[in-house]
Amino acid sequence: MATREEGAEAWYHRGQALCSTRNYNKATVCYDKALELSPDDPVLWRRKGFALLKADRYNEALACFDQALAIDPEDATAWQRKGYVLARLGRNEDAIACCEKALTLDPHHILAWQSRGWVLGAMCRYDEAVDCYEAILEIDPDRGSAAWHRERMHERRNLEALASEIREAERFVEVPACIRDVVPERDYANVGLARAVLRELAGQAERAAVQRP
Repeated sequence: MATREEGAEAWYHRGQALCSTRNYNKATVCYDKALELSPDDPVLWRRKGFALLKADRYNEALACFDQALAIDPEDATAWQRKGYVLARLGRNEDAIACCEKALTLDPHHILAWQSRGWVLGAMCRYDEAVDCYEAILEIDPDRGSAAWHRERMHERRNLEALASEIREAERFVEVPACIRDVVPERDYANVGLARAVLRELAGQAERAAVQRP
């Protein structure tokens, strides 16, 4: 792998400084200057990709991550960031595959677990998303954001279960509006109560049907 030239190092640090102040488009110009001097440096390609990603220039970012991986296919962070940008482009299955590749290379890569969990949550695959946040908490038990996201996945899973139970119950009972409204209002605090009441109503209807002559 080529060693970064001194001039490229200076441009790299300028790009880093601009990224830290969220001047992402200007940062990409600096990374381009660095890449003119050290075109085979995968970190430069990865950093340029990150700046483009933050500037919402997703297709350009994807090309940079691909270039970084062509040089160093075992760069777990490049795989994770490629996965993130693919998710932004709506290519969720490809995004998950990239995150899984990153985790094969580095099972403790928290951002890869985080990106995988985010994509799975967006796909309504809540149990799998919960597993990702659990994995993060095993690595870093004090990471509050993972605990928060894990609880949000539990909430969404339970809300989806309530919606399914309402559809089933409506076949044979009149579901009260107070229960039906929990779903569109995303009233997570009352999901458990709504499910319990709905089960009781369904049970009453079933018992009445059995007793009916």
